[in-house]
Amino acid sequence: MIRQAQLLVVTQFILFAILAGTFMVLPTGQVLWARLLGLGLLALGLGLVMLSILTQAWVNKNLVKMSPEPNTRNQLVQTGIYAFVRHPIYTGVIAVGLGTALVHGHPVALLIAIIICAFFTYKSTFEERLLMQAYPDYAAYRTRAGRFFPRLLG
Repeated sequence: MIRQAQLLVVTQFILFAILAGTFMVLPTGQVLWARLLGLGLLALGLGLVMLSILTQAWVNKNLVKMSPEPNTRNQLVQTGIYAFVRHPIYTGVIAVGLGTALVHGHPVALLIAIIICAFFTYKSTFEERLLMQAYPDYAAYRTRAGRFFPRLLG
């Protein structure tokens, strides 16, 4: 499990490096509305990441780690944004990826952003298996909070 967790961390950096590389290799699009939407998603995503990290740090008095392995010395955070979303950092990172792709405007950048979305869905599934083992109340938490977005009903 540790090896797979490390591989997931390395993979996310590779995906973001590839997305950043599109700015150097591919021509950028000129669609204004897409660029503005992209900038909005970038700002929203960065804000969500920062809010999530600050909430984690406030509750556990330490910084989050990038590995999907839970720190069993920490308590399960279920307050603030975490009361509504189980993986708000991943949601923010996905928003940053999609925003970056829209700002760039090339279809390949958008394809890479879609791959990033799929990757973080897989990573969150992997992480949740570990969280279920580490925290007895995680199953109940899953019923209350959505994975990437708040539950709309109930």
